[in-house]
Amino acid sequence: MKKNLIVALALVFVLGIAGTAFAAANPFVDVPAKHWAYDAVSKLAKAGILDGYGDGTYRGERLASRYEMAQATAKAMARADKADAQMKALIDKLAVEFAAELNNLGVRVAKLEKNASSIKFWGDSRLRVQSNNAMALDVAGNVATTRWDQRVRVYAKADVNEKAAFYGRMMASWNDNSVTYATAGQEGPVYWDYGYFEWTFNPSFKTAVGRLPLATSFSLFNTNGGYDGIRFSYAADKFYGSVAYGDLGSYNTAGMNPQTVGSTAKPVISLDANYKFSKNWTGNFGMYHSTNADKFTGYTSTFNNTTGAFSGTTTFDGGYPFQVYTFGMKGKLSEDWGLTAQYFWNSSAMPSTWNLPDSKYGWAAQLNYKAADAKVVGSWGVALNYRNIKPWAIDLNWISGTFGNSSYGISQIVYGVQGFGATVDYTISKNAVLSFTYENVSTNNTYNTTLAGGTDMNSARYLPYYYLQLNVGF
Repeated sequence: MKKNLIVALALVFVLGIAGTAFAAANPFVDVPAKHWAYDAVSKLAKAGILDGYGDGTYRGERLASRYEMAQATAKAMARADKADAQMKALIDKLAVEFAAELNNLGVRVAKLEKNASSIKFWGDSRLRVQSNNAMALDVAGNVATTRWDQRVRVYAKADVNEKAAFYGRMMASWNDNSVTYATAGQEGPVYWDYGYFEWTFNPSFKTAVGRLPLATSFSLFNTNGGYDGIRFSYAADKFYGSVAYGDLGSYNTAGMNPQTVGSTAKPVISLDANYKFSKNWTGNFGMYHSTNADKFTGYTSTFNNTTGAFSGTTTFDGGYPFQVYTFGMKGKLSEDWGLTAQYFWNSSAMPSTWNLPDSKYGWAAQLNYKAADAKVVGSWGVALNYRNIKPWAIDLNWISGTFGNSSYGISQIVYGVQGFGATVDYTISKNAVLSFTYENVSTNNTYNTTLAGGTDMNSARYLPYYYLQLNVGF
């Protein structure tokens, strides 16, 4: 059989129109009633799928062009609701075969697009040259150290169906420390930073399950991945909110059990509520609340009484001692100027032997002038910020937003921190932003601790922290 008749007969069965012969006159003069393909050709002609030629002929012995076959396939696609599952699959195969011609005809293969497993990938890379990444105190024996630090992340999104999608991210990081650094360079493994499924039950309500990235309070609390749990979110005209429960882990290391530190699990309830008061201003209430904070007994780390540094593996013993609540405002002061201001406090009780005051609080503010847009070469921005954080007011290992360029650890959690920082961003080429950050901060201690060298830890300064960074999206 000729190729056009193969398609014609296939489409007859696809449309389920095979049956008794028509009583009507022959549709084409060159297809007599006794021809073996008469019934198929007649039914396709009546269905509007085959047109024939102006002289009344079908020319069934001629090989059809791809354009003609695409026309027939397009007409079959328009009537595919009459076909069963097997025949619909045949239409899909024909649509794939003639996809280019169908596109030229202005026919989108919508059914195939809907049924296909769509996976999208994108990524980013960050390269830093850092000074004083360890946040050493400006006391005897401490020297600012430098290092190269690089991170690569690859994101994935796969549509499961019209209401569900999978999101994932793989990452790896490495650094090359200078000879003055206390430890050698490190190269981390490639691992899944997060992977979760999200269901959209309606445009306003979504549910996500798996290893999630989680952010509240304008990203003041930001896991950046590593939160194993479930999240519910709701969006309305002026309101957006989410509530989540899960185990907080580590987003920058891979391990068999990253939701724990040592033997201490970190189960955290997260709450985020945002309300848009006006066109330019949004208010926020947030919370991350450990459910085992009352079991906290201390932390494990080696303390150097001369330099004031904590070293070795730092773990929280018994429980995770943070039940933090936040209030914030964010908005525009003018077309070019923006402001973010936040207040937070930790309500969890600390061991009485620590002699800590109840005022474990902090606040921060950031003023922005313009902003670098990765899509616009030559765009730039400046950000100035100030922070005043008491000891144990917030887990500084899990912050971003206003503090997104900072380097903090257990020392700053224990001593507190206060001071200012500044960042300048500039888009050097499309999807490539160069930035410089400088921070000058000191302790904000309430322990009345004095080091062996006589340094009062209430206001000891840290060596300046600064770095040059290149962010590239791809």
